[in-house]
Amino acid sequence: MRRAALSAPVSGTSSVPPLPRVGGRLDSLTGLRWWAALLVFGEHISALELGTPVGEEDRGPADEVLHFLFGTGTIGVSCFFILSGFVLAWTYRPDADTVRRFWQRRFAKIYPVYFVSTVLAFLLFAGMGQVPGAGNVVLHLTLLQSWVPVQDLYFGLNPVTWSLSCEAFFYLMLPVLFVWLRRAGVRTLYAVIGGAVVLAFVLPYTLGALVELPYPDKEMISTGPVGGPFAYWFTYVFPGFRILEFAAGVAAALLVRRQAWRGPSVAWSLVICLAGWLVNATLLPPRLQHEAGTLLPFVLLISALAVADLRGAWSPLRGRRMLFLGEISYCLYVFQLLLLAVVAGALRPALAAAGVIANADAALPGLLVGPAALGCLLLCSLAAWAAYRWVEVPMMRRLRPRATRPDGAGPVEPEGSGAFPASAAGRAGTAPEAAVSARTRA
Repeated sequence: MRRAALSAPVSGTSSVPPLPRVGGRLDSLTGLRWWAALLVFGEHISALELGTPVGEEDRGPADEVLHFLFGTGTIGVSCFFILSGFVLAWTYRPDADTVRRFWQRRFAKIYPVYFVSTVLAFLLFAGMGQVPGAGNVVLHLTLLQSWVPVQDLYFGLNPVTWSLSCEAFFYLMLPVLFVWLRRAGVRTLYAVIGGAVVLAFVLPYTLGALVELPYPDKEMISTGPVGGPFAYWFTYVFPGFRILEFAAGVAAALLVRRQAWRGPSVAWSLVICLAGWLVNATLLPPRLQHEAGTLLPFVLLISALAVADLRGAWSPLRGRRMLFLGEISYCLYVFQLLLLAVVAGALRPALAAAGVIANADAALPGLLVGPAALGCLLLCSLAAWAAYRWVEVPMMRRLRPRATRPDGAGPVEPEGSGAFPASAAGRAGTAPEAAVSARTRA
């Protein structure tokens, strides 16, 4: 039945093409979330440079390996943005749901974990005697930090949560974007994807060259290689630019929903992603490394995985373990940097006290860098599981809107109680996003 559902050709000439009700599980997209979070984690752990003496400019051999593998790990955020657009467009049902209920579900999914991480970040800074300013706190609590081109503000508390500020903007725009793209023909949807790729290459240079901001006295992340403070903010943090990836994901989902997607298989998409990562890490300038080089490969991979799940074809990201890791990936993403900040301050002194290294500024032996990185990943994953179990899931159940009958006659079964459990992406039915709301971060 699933195979037949994807076999019908679709014309792109209709002014408002039909969008069939979709069913089936998109488990591979959940598994992909873990790998996207792992890329970001790798970028952060490599930045600690555990195998390099404190103050040294030249990285140690082990750190060079980590930097090669994860130095452009910020592409994981790009994958999240594309995946978010795809999953939300896959499940969005404007004819069976209201915009308010959609926003309420997104708030129930995203904000409780976000709020907890923001409070912990505030306490961490306060414990170090660096109490964040009121403006900084307000910007973060209202998810507006990414709109301000000041690094001390958009990275001011928990730095990774700038992307959730982007996601909040995407959620506000989805109802408009979905209605507009739903009316587009197949060729137009492909053009949206192609246009997003082109703009991702062009805009960082055009607007980055037209606007400049003065360098602050101190930067958390050096913006010089990217073109300065404005270029860094615009190409990496600005929601109005990053919505290109989200829109590409929406367009790809609509093509799959119309059974009009024509792309490579999962195996070839993985090869293309690997090639895109290699080109991105070795050939592209820093200004283009956040999303330009891997935007199209990620669109191809996400679409291929979705089609493979619907057809029951091969996918390496489907399975119970991958589902579990994908489920906790949002919490892993949100809490990892806070935990790594604690590790960075405690690990070397502890090893020095144990006699493993000479002093608190010495490098870890090369053979210990890998195990230390894996230990940090395990620690962050355990914390993510705890946050998922005791914060994300119970608060989502408490805050999300109750499902109602289409005729308004009263409540129906809770979301997730049907044939497809809430852990399965892409469940069909009148509760359009319940099946994936537990996993779309970003």
